[in-house]
Amino acid sequence: MKFNLEVSAGNYHILSYQSGQISVVLMPDVKGAVASQQTLDKSLVIMPRELVRDWPPQAFDDLDAAHFDMLSALQPELVLFGSGARLRFPSPALTANLLNQGIGVEVMDTAAACRTYNILMNEGRWVAAALLMI
Repeated sequence: MKFNLEVSAGNYHILSYQSGQISVVLMPDVKGAVASQQTLDKSLVIMPRELVRDWPPQAFDDLDAAHFDMLSALQPELVLFGSGARLRFPSPALTANLLNQGIGVEVMDTAAACRTYNILMNEGRWVAAALLMI
């Protein structure tokens, strides 16, 4: 699915997603500069000002607490966890550290997480989307 929406300068946005790839763009914050677009084919973490291109878990069954601890180090106010092609909830033990630090966690399939990330990021929220590839 391809998105058309207003974009915030200087932030990473998700342009589109489909099975096996997610396209992201870094919108320039300097007038006249060119946007930087990338198509990624591995699990990733996207935040307004940061992109982790190869988040280690490549499948839901690969998840462990260290993957979510990595997210807490980024200090988002909210983590959107995209579980892949279908909605799957990680064990509460995996996300406990995030919740103990006051970081919210929302679980959804990766397509929904892509859409929700763009909305929240454009609202100025400091959100991280941790996305398993569809």
